[in-house]
Amino acid sequence: MVSRDEQFRLKRNALLREAARAFSGRGYHNTSLDDVAAVLGVTKAALYHYVRSKQEILFECHMLSLDLGDEALDYARRHGHTGLEQTTLLARRYIELITGEMGRFAVLSEYDALDHESRSVVGRRRDQFELALREMVARGGTDGSIRGVDPKLAVFYFMGAVNWMTRWFRPDGELSGADIAAGFSDLLGESLRSRG
Repeated sequence: MVSRDEQFRLKRNALLREAARAFSGRGYHNTSLDDVAAVLGVTKAALYHYVRSKQEILFECHMLSLDLGDEALDYARRHGHTGLEQTTLLARRYIELITGEMGRFAVLSEYDALDHESRSVVGRRRDQFELALREMVARGGTDGSIRGVDPKLAVFYFMGAVNWMTRWFRPDGELSGADIAAGFSDLLGESLRSRG
């Protein structure tokens, strides 16, 4: 039996995913809460039962993507033995999660649309994710699985590709999220792999 709080959380998360898709399709600034309510087939009043504002939806979409990043980090740490294995496992798992959980997620490129306080919270969590990924790359340099690269540049290389993917990925496109995750992690792994 699902508790009332759990039901609320599940419904709210479903709403956030659909709102993210609406924002991704039309752009955050071009999508109103009326548009989101229409996509969901609910009244604006029903929408306000779950969220207070469009800004809250944007913030929660960013937090969801960061939660998925934390899940991918945990997965990579548990299953990877070398720095290279951990880095490529994180890349693959993160892309699988974000493309599966969020569908179209161009809304994540709307970082500057966040209010100051929200941008600060999201920025801190982004920095923590980036630092953890850098540490994996550095570990690979130490254990010999990753060639001599600057960990910061390697992370920017990967995250830049993921951020650009927010512009072109479509759940019904030619490549599935799993296909893209496999391809990206392979490209990343081959670019970092030690040849010695």
